[in-house]
Amino acid sequence: MKKILFSAIIVISSASFGQNIKISGKSFRPFKYKIILSNSFADKYYNGNLIKDSTAIENGKFSFKTPNKTSDIPYAYVFVDKINAGSFYKSSVLFIDSKTKNILLGKENSPENFEVTTDSDFIKKEVLKFQNYFAAFNKDKENFNETARKEYDQFEDKTKIPQGFWDQYETSEKKFSALEDSTLLEYVKENPNSFVALWKLIEKFETNGYNPIYEEIFNHLSSEIKTKRTAKTLQLAIKQASVFQIGKQFPVPKIKNIDNSKKEFSLPKAKYTLVDFWFSSCKPCLEQMPQYVELYSKFASKGFKIIGIATDQNKYKTNLENIIQKFKIPWSNYWDENGKQSSEWTITSFPTNFLLDETGNILAKNISEKELSELLNKNLN
Repeated sequence: MKKILFSAIIVISSASFGQNIKISGKSFRPFKYKIILSNSFADKYYNGNLIKDSTAIENGKFSFKTPNKTSDIPYAYVFVDKINAGSFYKSSVLFIDSKTKNILLGKENSPENFEVTTDSDFIKKEVLKFQNYFAAFNKDKENFNETARKEYDQFEDKTKIPQGFWDQYETSEKKFSALEDSTLLEYVKENPNSFVALWKLIEKFETNGYNPIYEEIFNHLSSEIKTKRTAKTLQLAIKQASVFQIGKQFPVPKIKNIDNSKKEFSLPKAKYTLVDFWFSSCKPCLEQMPQYVELYSKFASKGFKIIGIATDQNKYKTNLENIIQKFKIPWSNYWDENGKQSSEWTITSFPTNFLLDETGNILAKNISEKELSELLNKNLN
């Protein structure tokens, strides 16, 4: 279950620069540290137009250097405001092309505002069209988040928040995500040449992994958009991730057992197997472990098994082993070293799980602890 509710934390991508061009900006938002400009999504979508730069804001003004690459579409970037050593706020997505010269960050007399606009009339027109189409959805989502935050803030001990709160939140999140998907599909049908819609599709796919509707949305993009290198990269990624369709056989990852490097990945013989992708410093991953241990203890002898696939980097291998010992995890755990296999499959949100049947076919993706418990109690008791 994904319990990171209200923080906005991103991984800053590495960058490479050739000849650079300068973009100037004005900010109405105060910053404690230097402001960071970074690509919004995985490097593979940027065709060399990668940005990672930081600069100080002086008297409300700043400037950045960006790659002087030929861009066939505007590329998506984000400003990052460092709050402390472990967390960041990120701005709304901004789009930059080779003609972008000026950026406006925030709004006058609104220091908390983190919206971004550029001097490109073409980009502003396309973004505004997209925002207007999604206005009703965004308003409903904003109201939901505000209500959820108020309820969350009422719990004095954040370590003892009732499971019912998380179950209800996760159910609502899934409904909003599905509604956003269907709204995006309708938008693309009406605006098949939208670069904004292409980047929104990338965001949805990178966040949720494979979903048949993402293929459908892509297919409704215009022939012109599909010729862009970013779109071709997305098309290939969706195809590679389609192995995780419901009903398909779970693919065999090229990974080794954490305790025995000679033991390759294999599925256990069980009526139900939960494959859990996680890593040792993932807070929501660890929060679900006690419930998984309890379910495993209750149903392991009745036909339920769990397999863990940890995506930790090399330098955190010891921490991973310590976490397994701390939670006394009884099931097999495999190590997807540096998350290489998961990245290839576009599993980038954690935890992510797949429930398999006795033949290894995928029954469900991201089943909640509540849903899993109900299924096991119904079918294995």
